[in-house]
Amino acid sequence: MDFFNSGFFWFIEGILFCVVVIGVKTWAVDRSIPMPYWKWLALSAWILLFGFTVAFIGTSLGENEPTAAVKGGILFGIIVIISGAGLWRLITSGSEKSEEGIETDPEEQPL
Repeated sequence: MDFFNSGFFWFIEGILFCVVVIGVKTWAVDRSIPMPYWKWLALSAWILLFGFTVAFIGTSLGENEPTAAVKGGILFGIIVIISGAGLWRLITSGSEKSEEGIETDPEEQPL
């Protein structure tokens, strides 16, 4: 377990976090989704909630409390799924897609 307390582990965690943030930014730009600061804050809060959920389950299992892990996993998991679906709709609401979710054809638009 010394690996998880080492600087190398946190170095890898930082690299993965940067890759995720750059990936989300690239995804939003490719889909023409505006991402103001409040959407980034909401996404960061959801990521923290997801991380706390996983940490709660892992800690409960590590302390040999499987009942707490299952009950907490169900409770927090439902909260994370519902809030994630709401956040997804909120983030994608500003995209330039039509009502049916189909992107408009550039040839149909007047020059």
